[in-house]
Amino acid sequence: MINFFKSRSNGKTVLLLFIAANGIYITMLAYSIPKVMAFSGGLPLFDMSPMGYSYSDAMALLDQLGEQGRHLYLTLQLVLDLFYPALFGLCYFCLTQWVMTVGKVNHQFWQSIARLPLFVCLFDYSENIGIGMMLTQYPSISESLISVTSFFTLVKSLLTMTYFLGLIALLIFLAYKVITKKMAS
Repeated sequence: MINFFKSRSNGKTVLLLFIAANGIYITMLAYSIPKVMAFSGGLPLFDMSPMGYSYSDAMALLDQLGEQGRHLYLTLQLVLDLFYPALFGLCYFCLTQWVMTVGKVNHQFWQSIARLPLFVCLFDYSENIGIGMMLTQYPSISESLISVTSFFTLVKSLLTMTYFLGLIALLIFLAYKVITKKMAS
């Protein structure tokens, strides 16, 4: 499957995936997250807690959300978040592959950076499953479910940050390559 998308990583594909992924992301930031946050009393949602959360933090949020807020989280935010992880993974995998093709770079290190969004996607879906379970099992939620879900949130965040730092490094590397080539000629 990776080779299928790798071979189709071109500017048009990247642009379409970028518009789709970021369209959903903007919709979540501007619409669904604020609607759910209206019930949170200022507490950050699980998706918006990059360093994870404790059992007491999770229970405080779920208590504060109330039945209506938990229902909105489950039926609005998590429904939109069904599409976003896959689009994020594909968009940024294809973007990096396309940049590597244009820049004539095919080192294994950059291939590893390109694959990070696919792992972000897996951890994001794992996080969403855990959040869905917490929302539906409330108030009888095990500490282990919250710990595992928090771990998925933390790993997703770390992988996302690592990917974007890697993408920036790739772009700097390619800019340096172009500049030194022009200076040599």
